[in-house]
Amino acid sequence: MIHVERAAVDAMLARALAGTEHLHLVDGGTGRPSTLDAFARQLGFPDHFGHNLDALMDCLREKADAHDAPWTLLWRPWPHDAADLSLPPGEGAGPDETDPGVLAVLADLEQEHPEVTVVVADR
Repeated sequence: MIHVERAAVDAMLARALAGTEHLHLVDGGTGRPSTLDAFARQLGFPDHFGHNLDALMDCLREKADAHDAPWTLLWRPWPHDAADLSLPPGEGAGPDETDPGVLAVLADLEQEHPEVTVVVADR
Protein backbone atom coordinates (compact mmCIF):
# COMPACT_ATOMS: atom_id res chain seq x y z
CA MET A 1 0.00 0.00 0.00
CA ILE A 2 1.30 3.40 -0.96
CA HIS A 3 0.63 6.61 0.95
CA VAL A 4 0.99 9.77 -1.14
CA GLU A 5 0.78 13.53 -0.67
CA ARG A 6 -1.90 15.70 -2.24
CA ALA A 7 0.28 16.77 -5.21
CA ALA A 8 0.85 13.13 -6.18
CA VAL A 9 -2.92 12.55 -6.11
CA ASP A 10 -3.44 15.43 -8.52
CA ALA A 11 -0.83 13.95 -10.87
CA MET A 12 -2.49 10.51 -10.72
CA LEU A 13 -5.87 12.03 -11.52
CA ALA A 14 -4.39 13.94 -14.46
CA ARG A 15 -2.89 10.71 -15.87
CA ALA A 16 -6.25 8.96 -15.46
CA LEU A 17 -8.03 11.78 -17.29
CA ALA A 18 -5.42 11.57 -20.05
CA GLY A 19 -6.11 7.85 -20.36
CA THR A 20 -2.62 6.73 -19.36
CA GLU A 21 -3.60 5.20 -16.01
CA HIS A 22 -6.54 2.95 -15.07
CA LEU A 23 -7.75 4.42 -11.80
CA HIS A 24 -10.76 3.96 -9.53
CA LEU A 25 -11.18 6.86 -7.09
CA VAL A 26 -13.00 6.69 -3.76
CA ASP A 27 -13.44 10.11 -2.20
CA GLY A 28 -14.19 10.82 1.43
CA GLY A 29 -15.35 8.93 4.45
CA THR A 30 -14.94 10.44 7.90
CA GLY A 31 -15.94 7.33 9.84
CA ARG A 32 -16.57 3.70 9.00
CA PRO A 33 -20.24 4.08 7.93
CA SER A 34 -19.52 7.02 5.61
CA THR A 35 -16.36 5.32 4.32
CA LEU A 36 -18.25 2.15 3.45
CA ASP A 37 -20.97 4.27 1.81
CA ALA A 38 -18.32 6.09 -0.25
CA PHE A 39 -16.78 2.82 -1.46
CA ALA A 40 -20.20 1.37 -2.30
CA ARG A 41 -21.45 4.45 -4.14
CA GLN A 42 -18.27 5.33 -6.02
CA LEU A 43 -17.30 1.79 -7.02
CA GLY A 44 -20.83 0.74 -7.94
CA PHE A 45 -21.29 -2.02 -5.37
CA PRO A 46 -24.55 -4.00 -5.63
CA ASP A 47 -27.62 -2.99 -3.64
CA HIS A 48 -27.17 -5.97 -1.34
CA PHE A 49 -23.77 -4.64 -0.10
CA GLY A 50 -23.71 -5.40 3.63
CA HIS A 51 -21.90 -2.25 4.85
CA ASN A 52 -19.28 -4.11 6.89
CA LEU A 53 -15.63 -4.99 6.36
CA ASP A 54 -16.33 -8.53 5.11
CA ALA A 55 -18.76 -7.18 2.53
CA LEU A 56 -16.23 -4.52 1.52
CA MET A 57 -13.63 -7.20 0.89
CA ASP A 58 -16.08 -9.35 -1.07
CA CYS A 59 -17.08 -6.46 -3.34
CA LEU A 60 -13.48 -5.34 -3.83
CA ARG A 61 -12.54 -8.90 -4.82
CA GLU A 62 -15.35 -8.92 -7.38
CA LYS A 63 -14.15 -5.57 -8.72
CA ALA A 64 -10.57 -6.89 -8.96
CA ASP A 65 -11.68 -10.12 -10.64
CA ALA A 66 -13.56 -8.12 -13.28
CA HIS A 67 -10.37 -6.41 -14.52
CA ASP A 68 -8.02 -7.98 -17.00
CA ALA A 69 -5.26 -5.36 -16.67
CA PRO A 70 -3.43 -3.67 -13.80
CA TRP A 71 -5.31 -0.85 -12.10
CA THR A 72 -5.05 1.51 -9.16
CA LEU A 73 -7.52 2.02 -6.33
CA LEU A 74 -7.05 5.52 -4.94
CA TRP A 75 -8.75 6.36 -1.65
CA ARG A 76 -8.83 9.96 -0.44
CA PRO A 77 -10.19 9.58 3.10
CA TRP A 78 -10.37 13.33 3.56
CA PRO A 79 -12.85 15.53 1.69
CA HIS A 80 -11.15 16.59 -1.55
CA ASP A 81 -12.86 19.97 -1.53
CA ALA A 82 -12.07 20.80 2.11
CA ALA A 83 -11.07 24.43 2.40
CA ASP A 84 -9.01 23.86 5.56
CA LEU A 85 -6.78 20.81 5.44
CA SER A 86 -5.02 21.80 8.66
CA LEU A 87 -7.77 20.55 10.96
CA PRO A 88 -6.47 19.22 14.26
CA PRO A 89 -6.81 15.48 14.97
CA GLY A 90 -10.37 14.53 15.84
CA GLU A 91 -11.94 17.33 13.80
CA GLY A 92 -11.80 15.87 10.31
CA ALA A 93 -10.77 12.88 8.27
CA GLY A 94 -7.06 12.54 7.82
CA PRO A 95 -4.18 10.11 8.01
CA ASP A 96 -4.28 9.97 11.82
CA GLU A 97 -7.94 8.99 11.76
CA THR A 98 -8.02 6.61 8.81
CA ASP A 99 -9.96 3.48 9.78
CA PRO A 100 -7.46 0.67 10.46
CA GLY A 101 -10.06 -1.94 9.53
CA VAL A 102 -10.53 -0.43 6.08
CA LEU A 103 -6.74 -0.16 5.68
CA ALA A 104 -6.43 -3.86 6.56
CA VAL A 105 -9.03 -4.78 3.92
CA LEU A 106 -7.17 -2.71 1.32
CA ALA A 107 -3.86 -4.34 2.26
CA ASP A 108 -5.45 -7.80 1.95
CA LEU A 109 -6.87 -6.88 -1.45
CA GLU A 110 -3.48 -5.78 -2.69
CA GLN A 111 -1.85 -8.95 -1.37
CA GLU A 112 -4.47 -11.21 -3.00
CA HIS A 113 -4.52 -9.29 -6.28
CA PRO A 114 -1.01 -8.18 -7.31
CA GLU A 115 -2.48 -6.41 -10.35
CA VAL A 116 -4.14 -3.92 -7.99
CA THR A 117 -2.15 -1.04 -6.54
CA VAL A 118 -3.80 0.55 -3.51
CA VAL A 119 -2.98 4.20 -2.88
CA VAL A 120 -4.15 6.11 0.19
CA ALA A 121 -3.90 9.89 -0.03
CA ASP A 122 -2.53 11.71 2.98
CA ARG A 123 -3.79 15.17 3.80
